[in-house]
Amino acid sequence: MRYPRGSLKEYVSGSYKKIEKGKGIVAEEGSDVTIAASGKMVVTALHVREILKEQDIDAEVVNLRFIKPLDDNLLLKSVMKTKKAVVIDEAVPWGSFALSIKAALQDHADVLIKTLPDEFIRHGTVEELLKENNMDPESIAYDIKKFLGR
Repeated sequence: MRYPRGSLKEYVSGSYKKIEKGKGIVAEEGSDVTIAASGKMVVTALHVREILKEQDIDAEVVNLRFIKPLDDNLLLKSVMKTKKAVVIDEAVPWGSFALSIKAALQDHADVLIKTLPDEFIRHGTVEELLKENNMDPESIAYDIKKFLGR
């Protein structure tokens, strides 16, 4: 799904810093699982983190900022701490940056990919379509809890 009118208003803090090309940031520190996302899905990842926190799961949220070049070092540093990674990508799996991340991390951590299904997606609001395709914060948190065996 690509919607040109989406925004990151919830995530923008009001102060701006120069962004180094190809470098992501840790948006929130955690120790149980790394959640990696970019763009609007970072806001979703932060909501997922809050849901998991209520269930005593401490998620680290990595804002990749760039799909290419991928900040492998930041991801690797995070998963060396958490040993588990979840990639949230608002795209179909084939050709997505989620597969690039899985390939980069497969020798270091278990990786769960959360993407849209590779099928026709009907029209609707972004919220309706994300929920219908298990990409809303509650569904993602549920899948992460299962992934962690809790």
